[in-house]
Amino acid sequence: MNTAEIIYEKSKALPESFALEVLDFIGYLEQKTLKASPFQKTDIDQGFGCADYTGEPKSLKDMDQAIADDIRQQWHKA
Repeated sequence: MNTAEIIYEKSKALPESFALEVLDFIGYLEQKTLKASPFQKTDIDQGFGCADYTGEPKSLKDMDQAIADDIRQQWHKA
C-alpha cells in the first residue's frame, strides 16, 4: 500500500471535521510546493549563455569593477 492509500484509509476512520482538516492541510502543502522557488525555471542556454566566451579570462575583481562602472554610468546619465 502506498502513502496516498494509507492516508485515504486512515482519513476514512476520522470524524468528518478532522477529515476536512486533513484535506485543508493537503491544500496548504500543495500551495507550499508551488511557492517553493521564487525563481522561474531556466534552461541550459540561459544558464550557460556566456559559456562560449573566448576572450581574456576575468577575475572576480575585474567583474566587480565592471559592474560598479556600469552602475556609475547608469546613475550619472543626465
